[in-house]
Parts: sequence; C-alpha cells; structure tokens
Amino acid sequence: KNDTFKILQIADTQEGRKVSPDTLALINAALDREEPDLVVYSGDQIWGRGFHGDVNQVRRVLKELTAPVVERHLPFAICFGNHDRQVGLDNRAQFEIYKEIPGFIGEDTPGVDGVGNCVLEIADGDRPGYLLYLIDSHSSLKVGYHVHQNQIDWYRGVRDSYGKQYGHTIPSVVIQHIPVCEVFDLLTQVKKSTKGAVQGFRTHAKEWFVLNRKRVDKEGFMKESPADPQENSGEFDAFCEKGEVKGLYFGHDHNNAFHGDIRGIDVGYTQGAGFHVYGPGLDRGVRTIALHRDGSLSTQDLRYRD
Repeated sequence: KNDTFKILQIADTQEGRKVSPDTLALINAALDREEPDLVVYSGDQIWGRGFHGDVNQVRRVLKELTAPVVERHLPFAICFGNHDRQVGLDNRAQFEIYKEIPGFIGEDTPGVDGVGNCVLEIADGDRPGYLLYLIDSHSSLKVGYHVHQNQIDWYRGVRDSYGKQYGHTIPSVVIQHIPVCEVFDLLTQVKKSTKGAVQGFRTHAKEWFVLNRKRVDKEGFMKESPADPQENSGEFDAFCEKGEVKGLYFGHDHNNAFHGDIRGIDVGYTQGAGFHVYGPGLDRGVRTIALHRDGSLSTQDLRYRD
C-alpha cells in the first residue's frame, strides 16, 4: 500500500494461563490503527510452570494471543525467546501448534540450529522487494552467545543465493528475540550518579549507561541495561558485510524501546507488550517497521498510553 509494506512487531507478551485483557487491548488497538501487512511475535509469547507441559493449555493460550491477528485475516510469523519453553513444551512442539493457526506463515529451515529460522520474501511484482529473516536466538548462556555459527552461515548462503539469482543483494530486515552486543554502540558509559543511568550486568556489571541522545530516536527510552550475549558471535558483522540489511529489531529487555544507526543498520529494541510481567508501565507497546519500495525503512514504537 502506497509503496510500503508494514510489519507490526509484538515482543514479550509473556502470558501465563490467563491472558491479560490489557495485552489483548494493546494488540487490537495497534492492529486497528496501523493496519499492518504482516505481524511478527518476536519471542517469549508464553512462559511459566503452571502449564506443566499441557499441550491443550498451551494451544489455548497461543490461540488467544493470536486471535486479534486471525480475526483480521492477517498473516503472522514468530520467533522463539528464552522463556517460551518454560511451559514444559519444547519449541518444536509449540511450532507445530502455530502451524495449526490460520494465517501462520512461519517456516523452519532443516539443518540449522534452533526452531523457526526462515526467510520470507516480500514480493514486488514477480521479484522479491524485501527479505525478512526470522532467527532463533536461543536461550542458553552456556554457549557464550545466542546465535550459532551455522545460523550465520545459513544467512550468508541465503543472502548470496539471492544476489546470484537477481544480480544484486535484496534489501533485508532481521527480527530475533535476543539483542546483539553492538547495541552498546548506542549508549554512553557514565558515572553511577548520573541521572537516569542504568547498571549493566554480567560482562557490564560494574558499568553504568545512558542512551546516547545523538544516536537514538528522541522518544526512545532505556530503563534497564541490555542483556546482550556474553560473547560476540559475529552475527552483526555478517549483517554488515554487503549492506543489504537495513534493520535489526529485537525484544527481550521489556523496559527498553529505542533505535539508531549502527554501521548503516537501524538497530532497535521493542518494549514488552505483556501486562502479566514486568514492563514500562503505560509505555508498554509494539513496533511498526515500514519497508519502502526504494529499499529504505522507517520505524516507530506505539505505546499503550496513546
């Protein structure tokens, strides 16, 4: 529509056995206002031990969370986060449930670590105008990072195969759950006493940060330190190699919503949308990612208060 394809990213609903009506109200209002072409739930859709691996309860909650999209006959896809499997049903079993839901267009690439890794073509006539990569960023810190080498190799292979087929790379956007280490490029390290400073943890445990206001959107906020991987896997370096990745968006840290340019890629946090877990009050929200026919993109987060 108007040379634009609009994606609505919903991050961290993280619902238990009873879905919050406020979470659904937020999703419904965002869908009505933005009228997206595609919806992506970007991880931690559900969590909690109250499910006890009951497939029927998991199915019921996932259908409730996706009902606003299904009712509007919109296509949707998903990523997995670090909490989904805590319901006692592994991600592969949950993926099979998603496949039962009308409008689900997610795929799973065999031979690649994780579940739900895929690339979706957004067509411009008979050619792909954009590619959307959905990547499983896993949940274990034991490996030292979240995205594995064979996933990065898979991305490179897909990128290069499209380049060979069409004679040029295809503009692309990536959505996953866990952030990349490079997100700290958008922050400024400050003294603990600095107003609004947040304390890092793990590898940044003795450091304090604020947003670099010269590099992020003016409405952006950060109320907790990024929970980046313990070790840089080289994923972001791969995205920068040929300049076709225009945007990279993630969730995971519910209290953060900002975006800014890092080496030519718009990198951004989407705040949590769920009301049954911690979050930024009435600034809970979702993100729109507008992909334009000229290969550019624009994005903004939408907040419950609005």
